[in-house]
Amino acid sequence: MEAFLDGLGSKLFWLAVVCFVVVNGAAVTAFVMTRSRRLVDAWTSRLLVIDAALVGTAIGAPLLTGAAKMGVHALGTMAKGLVALFK
Repeated sequence: MEAFLDGLGSKLFWLAVVCFVVVNGAAVTAFVMTRSRRLVDAWTSRLLVIDAALVGTAIGAPLLTGAAKMGVHALGTMAKGLVALFK
């Protein structure tokens, strides 16, 4: 279970990083090619929300999977203690 959580946190981090680069690269390309101030004004707030979500995912996913891993470990330790009590 711990290996699964480690892999999940790592995959989510890299997926968020790749999506961040792709989204911002596409935005910069669109802004440079069109040179439209209206396009910049219309999409900047949306890009900031997407960037915030991706950064939150990149930071939060490893933290949450690490906390879940600690919880699984704690539950396993408690279960071993309970089993030892009833022997």
